[in-house]
Amino acid sequence: MYGLFLCGLGVAQMMGIGASPTYDPGSEHGFVIIQSNIAYFGSLIAIFAGYASVTSDQASGRIRLLLKLPYARWRYVFEKYLGEGLALGTFTALAILGGLTVSATIYGQPSVLAAVTVPLLSIGYLFVWLSFAVATSVVAKTGRQAITVVISVYLLPMAWTLVTPAVSWMVGDDPALFLFVERLLPMNAYFAATNWAIGVPNSHGPARDVLTKVLTDIPRPTTIIVSELFELVPWFLSGWVSVLVLVMWGLVPMLLACRRFATADIA
Repeated sequence: MYGLFLCGLGVAQMMGIGASPTYDPGSEHGFVIIQSNIAYFGSLIAIFAGYASVTSDQASGRIRLLLKLPYARWRYVFEKYLGEGLALGTFTALAILGGLTVSATIYGQPSVLAAVTVPLLSIGYLFVWLSFAVATSVVAKTGRQAITVVISVYLLPMAWTLVTPAVSWMVGDDPALFLFVERLLPMNAYFAATNWAIGVPNSHGPARDVLTKVLTDIPRPTTIIVSELFELVPWFLSGWVSVLVLVMWGLVPMLLACRRFATADIA
């Protein structure tokens, strides 16, 4: 159902149903739509797939039976993550494949490199949110606590103005460091990494907004293009660094969750 929704939504957008781009779209338009749908909708699916993975078993008492099976505790958490991730990744890959097929028919053949890297980054981004959701489920006492924490992190880029004063106090007047801190958030890192893969200007805003700012006279004051601020772009604002940030978000929460669960006292 999720895969059909994602594919159907993307195809509808490519055919001009809903919000149409304010610029003349090229062969990269399919990637632009995939990026937006994965960032906002796909990540929510990953969150809801993982947030109750451990707390639900704890609430039902099933976890005590599972832990009597003859294998290491960390495997319980990892297999929960892997099982949900494989299902999520498979449906997402099929949806992206269908979307890119339609996009190539309408807008022309895209870059082969982008056709490989954007789907990989998109599926990896879903694994990031799944990792964080499962890890939070290990630590939280209830599913309600887990979903509150994960959704708060998900919404943080949209409420960034609330924490801007604190970030400015930490990094001072250095705009490069401020942008780097923004790119540490999973959604912003995903935008920066996929923009790099698509070939649009260096920014951690949605590609649609970046292209609108570059190709039209429509103002996008919240969309920051790095090359407009610096003659020489700092290395830590490069797209490949954002890929590493996504890798860290995918690995660290899961490693900590496995370690925590292996030593936790399960009543």
